[in-house]
Amino acid sequence: MMTKLPRVRAHAAMLCIAILCVLALPAAPLHAQSLTPAWVELGDGGKTIARIVVTNSSDCPPILINGLKRPMTVRQPMPAGFRPACEFDIPPGTKSAMVNSQPLILPAPDPDRVVAIGDTGCRIKGKRAQNCNDLAVWPFPNLAASAETEKPELVIHVGDYLYRESPCPAGSEAMCGGTPAGDNWDAWNADFFTPAARLLARAPWVFTRGNHEDCDRSWRGWFYYLDPRPWDGTCQEYSQPYIVKLGAFEAAIFDTSAIHEDDLDEKQVATFAAELGSLQPKNAWLVTHYPFWGFKTDSRGGAPVSLTASLQAAWEKADPGGYGLILSGHVHLFEYVSVDHGRPPQLVVGDGGTEMSVPIQMSVKGSRIRGASVVEDQSRQQFGYTVLSRTGNVWKLELRNQHRDVLVSCMVPDSSASCHGSGTD
Repeated sequence: MMTKLPRVRAHAAMLCIAILCVLALPAAPLHAQSLTPAWVELGDGGKTIARIVVTNSSDCPPILINGLKRPMTVRQPMPAGFRPACEFDIPPGTKSAMVNSQPLILPAPDPDRVVAIGDTGCRIKGKRAQNCNDLAVWPFPNLAASAETEKPELVIHVGDYLYRESPCPAGSEAMCGGTPAGDNWDAWNADFFTPAARLLARAPWVFTRGNHEDCDRSWRGWFYYLDPRPWDGTCQEYSQPYIVKLGAFEAAIFDTSAIHEDDLDEKQVATFAAELGSLQPKNAWLVTHYPFWGFKTDSRGGAPVSLTASLQAAWEKADPGGYGLILSGHVHLFEYVSVDHGRPPQLVVGDGGTEMSVPIQMSVKGSRIRGASVVEDQSRQQFGYTVLSRTGNVWKLELRNQHRDVLVSCMVPDSSASCHGSGTD
């Protein structure tokens, strides 16, 4: 029969086990006051901003610009319920920048490799809950990690970051029990900053505002953390458009978060037409949350229907030029729609993690959109991100899943008839 260990020996054994357990834990971050990696985002013209979220306002780290230490400052005003964001405007001509020993990836002129993604949060609203704990059901963490390995020179997010709007409903604890909810740091961190951390640090970002960041929803986190401009603590229903310039590459950032999706609103037509007319792009992508030529399934079971009549009417009124592609989200699918009358093709990348929309199972070829017709269309109901890589003046578009499998490949600005599909999610 075995005898019990003496009290001292038993205590020593338990202590050894405790030490081994501590040693087995992952190492604490070197800079424990930092809650995110530092990231670089792009604003109007050539403006380049470094930001990082920290625990307390006193935790802002310095930034090294060309080896010289400069102070980062807390972005103000900081909303209640949020952690402070530190920021610094990176001067033009900067050769190197570093925060917390992390080298920052500075913008490259004329980027040749771009990742586009959108509608990424895990939906929890009322009694409706997506399984945030199952990477097959909410794959954004895996999609972001895979996109990071693509070595993009630029990342574009087309909006809708935060979907955890309500507490986890009763009976859904296995899917979302204990999750944070609402427009606050904890929910933004769970839905965006934690899953996107590696991709945030991998390349400069362009952020677009979605309807989940409108003035009735998560606008505080949008304006405080992601909008590249100063703000006064209030919500702007219509943010002014601007153009990001990287050499000859241009992206026109157009806020459509307040659009009345299913109505033709003449006041909004006038507003958006004036904003389109205020931009003078040469060969830009128009980046906006709501698509101009996007389609969704008819809830009554009929043919797919186009949305955003006000945007379409604004385009017809303004008759803008200088765009080679419209890049949007909102519909939780991949879509590529070519139209005639010299209008740019529409790419929809709303498949970044939020539960998918009902698939579009019939072609919309020949559909009329405010004086133009759909020439060709492609649609795919599969989670993914889109890689756009350029050779000369031609962009190759690839929809990839979390395993980096190519699901759809197209040539831009060629017709969507050039698209070829393969693989499964």
